[in-house]
Amino acid sequence: MDATEPGLFDLPDRERPATPERPLRGRNRETWARTATAEVTIVDAGALHEAAALVQENAVTIGLRADPDVEDTEPEAPDEGRPASDAFDALGWLIWPTDGMEGPLEAGAFRILSVDSEVVAESADRGSVTWTVTVKLADVDELRRFAADAHPEEAGLIADSLAVAWRRAADPFAPLRSIPGTAWRPGQVVVEHLPARVAGNRSRGRRGGGSGAGSSHSQDGFHPAGTAAGCAVRPRQRR
Repeated sequence: MDATEPGLFDLPDRERPATPERPLRGRNRETWARTATAEVTIVDAGALHEAAALVQENAVTIGLRADPDVEDTEPEAPDEGRPASDAFDALGWLIWPTDGMEGPLEAGAFRILSVDSEVVAESADRGSVTWTVTVKLADVDELRRFAADAHPEEAGLIADSLAVAWRRAADPFAPLRSIPGTAWRPGQVVVEHLPARVAGNRSRGRRGGGSGAGSSHSQDGFHPAGTAAGCAVRPRQRR
């Protein structure tokens, strides 16, 4: 028998079947983040500018430590007469990542550590929006109960997966549903558990961020007092 040929009792190596990962159920005190992405088309730039101007009129700007190397300028208010390409700046003002989470927040299911969003204009009237909400779980059972009450047919999935429970308790695309002058298509939703070190770095990196140097943006009806101090930020716009 040739030394290179397999022996009588030699068996070919077989790859062990990968063990499917079980969905994470989530536990109190853990930090989780949910990121949603959508494609957006501007269909009425005037309506979008008008809505953004109203939000800016009622907004509260909170001063943070400014970068000494960056000139501190006031953000320019949206103008209804601007071209459609500038409507994505207005869209950035109208995206508030925590929209739709009022129920779980009031129930004490979690508290918000940070919010972040980004608007990318791909043409004059088409672009994409991505937003992330990072939370610390306070009462996972309450989050599951809230989700199961709304979707009793998915009680089993809700009990086994925090991602499912969060989605059923709070619509991930709620931030886009009330914005006028746009049409949008939902994209990917990613829910991830963040280790303590990663969560701390992410939260610190986002506070005071955004396009307005040294400032953060808060809309009436959701004050930063309900979140970690100073974590509400104005979205970034990227061309």
